Amino acid sequence: MNTPSPVPRVILSWAQSADGRIATRTGDSKYLSSPESLEIQQELRRDCDGVLVGIGTVLADDPRLLCRLGGDKNPHARQPLRVVLDSHFQTPLHSTLATTARDYPVLVIGAHTETTGPDAINRSKRRSALEGMGISTATVPIASEATPIASGTTPIAPESTPIAPGATRPYQRLDLRAVLTILRQRGVETLFVEGGAGILTAFLADNLADRIILDISPRFIGDGIQAIGNLGTERLANSRLFKTQRVEQRGANVVWTLER
Repeated sequence: MNTPSPVPRVILSWAQSADGRIATRTGDSKYLSSPESLEIQQELRRDCDGVLVGIGTVLADDPRLLCRLGGDKNPHARQPLRVVLDSHFQTPLHSTLATTARDYPVLVIGAHTETTGPDAINRSKRRSALEGMGISTATVPIASEATPIASGTTPIAPESTPIAPGATRPYQRLDLRAVLTILRQRGVETLFVEGGAGILTAFLADNLADRIILDISPRFIGDGIQAIGNLGTERLANSRLFKTQRVEQRGANVVWTLER
């Protein structure tokens, strides 16, 4: 008898330019996918038990993270558990995720902290407000030895550091293994990680990706937002190596599927 895995199978997928950028310097990324390759995202949302993004994606794009396929392409009307990594519980109450949480489940995972004081109280209030919208919440430890998620990453500010009204705190790297354990306990067997770049980098840095699906546009952007940041690799022998499973053309784009 096969022993159930303690963590979900993790699939990373993103659209990028031929030179590895997911957006221009100004953040413009619509659309790097071709109409044909854009369906990959919908297929993964249909087929995976959960879809995960970081708080940066929520604040920048206000995504729904729902599968838009219907009819014969989604006969059972499957929808994934929508998961947000949000260290400080900053997911806006007016966001699409929050306002649809009672219809389609959302789980926001924040950082476990022992701090006290005004910031901790505000964090608790934000968490309670999200729960009041029908969102499930959980906490995990901050990663103790995190690889920086991108070049030029801003140092993490202590909980006591004041921030301007309406501003967000710097990203805190959550313990992704603890995140996956929580998700598996909630019935997630396959997890689609959509991004953004910091989240994709973190999963690769921690060697947690089982499959990668690259949607590559025949565009060259040059200076822009890179898909993958610093993985701490100093020797080629220590790089993350995958095996090509399939290469196919979808419209103008090439879709490259790799397995660990």
